[in-house]
Amino acid sequence: MSIKSIEKLKNFGIYQNHTNSNAKDFGKYNLFYGWNGSGKSTLSGVFRCIENKANSEKFPSSELTVAIDDGTFITQASITNADLNIYTFNHDFIEENISWNNVVKSILLVDKAKIEERQRLDKLKALQKIDSEAHSKEAEEIRKLDSAVSKFDTDSARHLKTSLQSIDTTDRYYLNYDKRKFEAFVAANIESMKTDEPLLNEDRIIELTNAAKPDQKNPISFTRKAINQETFAKAKERLDDLLNTSVVSKTIQRLVEHGDIKSWVETGLDLHNRHDTNQCEFCGNAITEDRIKQLEAHFNDDYKAFQSRLVNADGWLTDQYIQVPVLPAAADFYEEFKMEYSEFCAALEKATKDLNEEISAWHKILKEKTGNPLETGLTVDVISESSIKAFNNAMAAIGTTVDKHNHKSNNFKEETDKSKKQLELHYATTEVKSFGYHSKKKEVVDRTAANNTLKATITSRNSEIRSLEDSLSNEGLGADQFNESLHKFLGRSELTLRFSPVKKGYEILRNDSVPVEGNLSEGEKTAIAFVYFITKLKENDNKMENTIVVVDDPVSSFDSNHLFHAYSFLRSNCDKAKQLFVFTHNFTYFKLIRDWFEGVNRNRKRKNPPKDPNAFFYTIEASTVAPRQSTFKDADSSLVNYNSEYHYIFSKLYAYKDNSALSRDEAFLTANLSRKLLESFFSFKFPKHRSDIAQLMNCGLNGCEITDESTKEKIYRFINKYSHSAVIEINEDSSENLLGESQNVIGDIFTWLQEVDEIHYNEMLEVIA
Repeated sequence: MSIKSIEKLKNFGIYQNHTNSNAKDFGKYNLFYGWNGSGKSTLSGVFRCIENKANSEKFPSSELTVAIDDGTFITQASITNADLNIYTFNHDFIEENISWNNVVKSILLVDKAKIEERQRLDKLKALQKIDSEAHSKEAEEIRKLDSAVSKFDTDSARHLKTSLQSIDTTDRYYLNYDKRKFEAFVAANIESMKTDEPLLNEDRIIELTNAAKPDQKNPISFTRKAINQETFAKAKERLDDLLNTSVVSKTIQRLVEHGDIKSWVETGLDLHNRHDTNQCEFCGNAITEDRIKQLEAHFNDDYKAFQSRLVNADGWLTDQYIQVPVLPAAADFYEEFKMEYSEFCAALEKATKDLNEEISAWHKILKEKTGNPLETGLTVDVISESSIKAFNNAMAAIGTTVDKHNHKSNNFKEETDKSKKQLELHYATTEVKSFGYHSKKKEVVDRTAANNTLKATITSRNSEIRSLEDSLSNEGLGADQFNESLHKFLGRSELTLRFSPVKKGYEILRNDSVPVEGNLSEGEKTAIAFVYFITKLKENDNKMENTIVVVDDPVSSFDSNHLFHAYSFLRSNCDKAKQLFVFTHNFTYFKLIRDWFEGVNRNRKRKNPPKDPNAFFYTIEASTVAPRQSTFKDADSSLVNYNSEYHYIFSKLYAYKDNSALSRDEAFLTANLSRKLLESFFSFKFPKHRSDIAQLMNCGLNGCEITDESTKEKIYRFINKYSHSAVIEINEDSSENLLGESQNVIGDIFTWLQEVDEIHYNEMLEVIA
């Protein structure tokens, strides 16, 4: 039986709602092309599920419908009964079947069913080897560890010397700082260094560096001043008494109600008395004696005496305004105190301003009382305790900073030494933690205890080792056959696999003798994995003619020199498969497989009578809008017929040029295609700037008359905003702008290409026609 089609994929990763409406039924040969991230590996997982007769663990809620050529279907409900002879090569196959052991100087390849036993045996043998060679090996390891610690001490001492001697070139202790001093310092501070407490932030390091400098300053004189809350409380009592006091007089109501008239009349009465006249200086009429007596009764002696008290109170209150004392200059302080001193001075200035504003409010009320002494409804608020406290705190803080400065001046060497020691502790702790000093010390103790424990278990372990060796003795693949296939795949014989009876698996050698140390390249791993896959196809007398083979990107880690070898290996081993599915993102590899499959189709057409094609081509495409979704469909003729991805992109975008209505998905796709087309075209035309699309587009304007700077900027904005933006915009008008811009920009792009290279442009149109 063969797979006819994948009719439906739902919630299968990026395949949220795939149907087979745009793809032909599968043939014997099936080639899928898709860019990275489009969903190739996810689609190969569908075949892997059929192979394992189980639904996907990654996508437990997924649904699928796979049509078989006998008219039946495989669904998520019936997949456990699937009866297809199918083998899938993808990342999951490698993870499940190959154990890459990087602990010893070899790489072991074992059968899938024996990986756990292989790992168990390796672990036991490693433990046995450690136990039997405990004394000599541990001595060497301890020697290496001591050497590493010694080198750490030397290097760290050099680092601290460089950091600390730059602060004070007169300090001989740090000028001669060496390994011996560093070791003594670490020993004396070992407990402190186990925590993060000695580690300083950058600001604190700068502060201590300044504090450690050998620049001594003179002491600073400063007299603290404090304000007593009780003083203002008593002042308020006196002021409240004045505001609530009135005098007995025969009042004239109009003068009481209008303070301005009262002041004017009072002044006028005094003038008339001093000039001994009863004629009004304003209207010229005579002032009657009754009126004079009436005014004198209003402004009697008690009234005048009280008003004198108000004037005296005004003078006293004027003297209560707070004056900022003369403060020391910030430049007189040590560098580490300047910032805090400036902050305290600013706080003092604000507190003084706030207090004076409250005193000013008192003053305003007092002046109002003075203007109308008969008014008794005026009140003042208490001078706030917080304002007085802020003033006193700021003054105290300034005094404290002065004290710290003076203390350092009077104890200069002692204080600078403290700063240096804090810096030394910070730098030393940084080194110790970076090196893992404490863990290395603990490692020695723990390993010694572990060695003693191992001696007690060696006898019982030997029995288990023998049992596992017997179980694995016949599980190795033939080394000669494996190497022959590996060399064909790689196209070189530098790497060989040798079966190890001791390890019950394969160890890899270079030049047939030197064990590979360290990691293999990703390309070499891919080669070994794929050769193993092909070898597995032939196990248990399995016939290739009865096998469905699925291969997901077997060249993802190969350079161009290896692509042909990989292609040849696949063709020579899998040409006779019942069905072959190949997925790739590499266009060069795609062309090799495509030409092979196309040759099959041509040969079938030459038959008499001609036969229908049985090789088909598909593209896997992901939408560019969120959430992304993928589908696969019949490959565009340009992908099948042309010899470069550039032809394909040119044809794909040109097809949209005259499309009057683009969907949202098509609009986003054209943005991506536009960028790839312009990068390919201008990179070939201007190879010096191939890594910078902006520079390439600037070069492309040279000599152009139709395409100008404005058009170029519109195109550049279009491909960057909708194809290459770091943030995908999802506002209401973003997609509408894209739909509106796409059509015009596509036309501008092809006009530009034609203007830059008309011969190339016309020939491309002929090719894609």
